[in-house]
Amino acid sequence: MDERKVKSGDLVLPGDYLGVIEEYFPGDGVKEENGELYAVRAGRVVIDQERMEISVEPVTDTPPLPKVGDVVIGRVIEVKPQTAIVQIIRIEGRENDREIATSKLAGIHISQVDEGYVDSMLNEFRIGDVVRARVISAEKSPIQLSTKGPDLGVIYALCTRCRTPLVRRGDKLVCPKCGHVETRKLSSMYRKVNI
Repeated sequence: MDERKVKSGDLVLPGDYLGVIEEYFPGDGVKEENGELYAVRAGRVVIDQERMEISVEPVTDTPPLPKVGDVVIGRVIEVKPQTAIVQIIRIEGRENDREIATSKLAGIHISQVDEGYVDSMLNEFRIGDVVRARVISAEKSPIQLSTKGPDLGVIYALCTRCRTPLVRRGDKLVCPKCGHVETRKLSSMYRKVNI
């Protein structure tokens, strides 16, 4: 008999052995290495016999981590020729949680802006824009985001001339104060999301 056998409710620490891939699928808080399963966070073991899945639920109220597939709201803090750097404000649907746990920095590569060809990042994003984006990679820092899709993209923007909130007119943004017209990778939810 294996003395290392864990059961539901056991407290484990990161790196603790949980079992083998033949027994369970790795769930939240569990990683697989060479067929063996290990805890990646401190918490209680949860074994779902029906789904044959083992996971580790945090005991403490840990700040949420953005996961692949999550939709995040963030503010553009830098625009480079190939990438927009975004500071994540929150994870959509997790507004009641604490602040997110990671560095909060994310990147949108030029290839992940839109379905078609993107000529210049400055036509899509400007510093200060608030964007709605999907997490496509959370493995390393910065987190990688995508704004491909009609509901993803800029949801709030200020005029680059006079800093007045821009109003959407079709596929362009118009400043109601100075009349300046700008382009962005717009979300269908422009100015419809509480920031």
